[in-house]
Amino acid sequence: MADHVFRLKDTPIGTVLVKFYQIIPYTDEAFTRAKALDFWHATPGSGNSWGMALYQGPISTNHVLTEAVAQLHTRCPACTAVRIEQAS
Repeated sequence: MADHVFRLKDTPIGTVLVKFYQIIPYTDEAFTRAKALDFWHATPGSGNSWGMALYQGPISTNHVLTEAVAQLHTRCPACTAVRIEQAS
């Protein structure tokens, strides 16, 4: 599951969820396992959500809302991966 989740409102692309993951060492397979766990926990009525990904992968290659994500990353400096999704 995500180590930190933030909701950003009123961005140029609307409201988004930014989910940070601490995947050490980072591999695509380890990140996929963490996302799968989130997906299974995102059941209707649980208060969790699973939206369309605008970006998912290493923080270093993120291209969506880069300034905002960089600022949020300071709250979880050990996190290595991020998933940014459109909030419902």
